[in-house]
Amino acid sequence: MEALSTAPLPHASPSAALRRFVAHAFRLRGRASRSEYWWWMAVGFAAAALLLLVVPRMLSGRWPRLDLWLHPFGWWGWRGVELLGPIQPTDPLSTLVAAYLWLSAVWVMVTFIPGFTVAVRRLHDSNLSGWWVLLNLLPIGGLILLLMALRRSRSEGARFDGDAALLERAAGWTSREAV
Repeated sequence: MEALSTAPLPHASPSAALRRFVAHAFRLRGRASRSEYWWWMAVGFAAAALLLLVVPRMLSGRWPRLDLWLHPFGWWGWRGVELLGPIQPTDPLSTLVAAYLWLSAVWVMVTFIPGFTVAVRRLHDSNLSGWWVLLNLLPIGGLILLLMALRRSRSEGARFDGDAALLERAAGWTSREAV
């Protein structure tokens, strides 16, 4: 039963992919199809554009200066960011700015771990270990991981889905003990 829920969903629609993104948010075992992963990346990039470009433009009247990095886990948007410039606490916009900053922080906190786990599951689907995400610690590692996410699904990746024997070992029960 677990193997069915951890198998990838090929050609997932945007809504199906995002439902699985949320449902498997904290699951490292299993696989994610290319469509599941890239639909999440599209939503993550759109949210980054909204939170880091559009809203600051609306609040301050100018475009923010920032380095937006597309990343295997979503996006790194807080590198070298000058979001709103000199808005004083007495400015009427300061309440909106504070709400916007809280919303941005909540988005990052809520999506970082699920973005990490969908990247691991995407690597599993192409029969690679999830440990490859550690490449991200290298300066060019994020780009390498994005390229690895483009790989086609491989049937050998099913080894990451789990099976009854794995569940039995986790429970401390083996077939020898049953005989």
